[in-house]
Amino acid sequence: MPEVVKKNRRKFLIPFIIIFSFVLPLLFLILGIVIFRVSNKFARTLNEEGANKEERLAPSQILESKSKYHQQEILLRGRVDFSPIVCEKKECPVEDSCCGCPLERDLYLYDAGSILKNSGEEKLEIKDIFTGQALCQRKIDSCDYDCGDWVKGAVYDVYGRFFAEAPPSGWQMSLNYYFQAESKELVKKVNFSETFGNFINEMKNKWGSFKTSGQYVLP
Repeated sequence: MPEVVKKNRRKFLIPFIIIFSFVLPLLFLILGIVIFRVSNKFARTLNEEGANKEERLAPSQILESKSKYHQQEILLRGRVDFSPIVCEKKECPVEDSCCGCPLERDLYLYDAGSILKNSGEEKLEIKDIFTGQALCQRKIDSCDYDCGDWVKGAVYDVYGRFFAEAPPSGWQMSLNYYFQAESKELVKKVNFSETFGNFINEMKNKWGSFKTSGQYVLP
């Protein structure tokens, strides 16, 4: 009789072990999904609360009230553009065919939703907070400029400090103002239409330079 009971127990335990071996991982998987969703929702809530605490301003807001933001640390969201390079036509050595070009290239920040324009629109100049220089420097004996990993036409969140010197007597706005960038984060890459628009703007600038004797514009 005991042997029969043992056999019955074995018949019961074997299917139970098989079922349990499948059910237990499934339970752990469901528990993991639940924990992930809860923690992810909590993280999103923290991020949203943090975003609300740290206000992102547009470059146009700074430019409209320069004295208000003087020497303030600011988080900006804007679209990056490089200034056209106007070079002087002159005799240059073979190793440096662009000796008439400036050593620095200005980098500007426009509102994130704007279409880049190289003239006729006020823009916010960005400088390096550590050196105080322009963020694009001409390479030695080259026509190319090193702008780090800044991408023309891309949208960035840029953190730094804004400076605006006091305007001269009789003037309402500062003549010298700039933003010193300490850190940045890429928000939006450049799409095809924006790349094409940048190309058209560069061609317009280059074509305009033909009308000016003694100068030319680098693409």
